[in-house]
Amino acid sequence: MNRIVIATGLIVSASSVIFAQVAAAPFAFEVASIKPAAPQPEGMFRIGMGGDEGRITYTGVPLKLVMTRAYGVKQHQISGPSWLDSERFDINAKIPDGVSREQVPAMLQNLLAERFKMTIRRETKEQSVYALVVGKNGPKLTKASEEDGGPVFDGDPKGEKVAVKKAAEAGG
Repeated sequence: MNRIVIATGLIVSASSVIFAQVAAAPFAFEVASIKPAAPQPEGMFRIGMGGDEGRITYTGVPLKLVMTRAYGVKQHQISGPSWLDSERFDINAKIPDGVSREQVPAMLQNLLAERFKMTIRRETKEQSVYALVVGKNGPKLTKASEEDGGPVFDGDPKGEKVAVKKAAEAGG
């Protein structure tokens, strides 16, 4: 009886430990390879992204480009060392079965953290921008006419096609 209780206890505790490890495991690729890309002749470069179903393949890409996919940001939103733009890498990774496309960015984040020891920090920065505004005395634009030589658009989304068609008929 004691053996059964002990065996049952071991099975329950072992399965709970295994389940906890699986549940806590981050999204990861089955296999991933990151290598520095071969140097390209001066003035020439080759960037390729693509892949078969179940694979990710980046050829000659700067790390900043991979980061845009991993974190869902634009390149100008990433700041870091200059080699993020200059160093290029070949990345090949196998996506495990049953992983959705929405989970791939999290897998890329984990790959970058593991292989490059990358840490991120999100912050808000104030920057200068240009704003196109109407001047004090209002706009000084004049409405185009057919005498000006170009097609006239009256703000109708379909008007562009009509105006271009009329201009083409008049010219040819």
